[in-house]
Amino acid sequence: GVKFELGKEIGRDIPFETLLKDYDAVFLGTGTYTYVKGGFPGEDLPGVYEALPFLISNINRHLELGSGDFIDMKGKRVVVLGGGDTGMDCNRTAIRQGAESVTCTYRRDEANMPGSRRDFKNSKEEGVEFLFNRQPVEIIGSTHVEGVKVVQTRLGPPGPRGRRMPETIPGSEEIIPADAVIIAFGFLPSPAKWFDDAKIALHPNGRVRVSANPKTPFQTTNPRVFAGGDNVRGSDLVVTAVFEGREAARGILGYLGIS
Repeated sequence: GVKFELGKEIGRDIPFETLLKDYDAVFLGTGTYTYVKGGFPGEDLPGVYEALPFLISNINRHLELGSGDFIDMKGKRVVVLGGGDTGMDCNRTAIRQGAESVTCTYRRDEANMPGSRRDFKNSKEEGVEFLFNRQPVEIIGSTHVEGVKVVQTRLGPPGPRGRRMPETIPGSEEIIPADAVIIAFGFLPSPAKWFDDAKIALHPNGRVRVSANPKTPFQTTNPRVFAGGDNVRGSDLVVTAVFEGREAARGILGYLGIS
């Protein structure tokens, strides 16, 4: 009984007001799609790739959805920047494409790396080298990437979110040779322009504010709108988004008075 409207963008093809007019409740599962940039020189060099296009091109190749945009790491020295789950996916994908070597750098130590422990272990078993306490400061190259300049770090006092912040160690720069670099620093929420008109409030970092009321979990500041997944908590696992979608469904039933 579910109807899918594909190729439609809310706010462009369908006004959000139309959804509120036609339906009693709306769920937002908009995810996070704004790339986190490093902000250092060399990010725009040929041979530097963002994580999501790299992973999507690999999937499209295997599903035979077109190979024109395929990003191939076969025979290349690959450096992956970032120690989250997306970085782990990039590590293992590059290895399976036949990369000559894959080196993954992360600015904190192993204990503070956010990526899956299982994928970390599997990456190491498949031949990925990890360099912890390394902060990238520049991507080296003239007409194409040739390496990544990193500086060693140590953990300092906790930051605003309670995690110890990495501090750079002067004079510890080194260059990691690379034929390709994949930037996997994660993603930020991408709140739609119509959120304000719909009275959907956000946290300062762009995440959607939701209720902790056990009767209507994941209800936004617009009582008819619910949200869950990455747009609420930030980039996380798909199983977490599935759980929050179920909880939001329970909240919608509570709001509608359906037991």
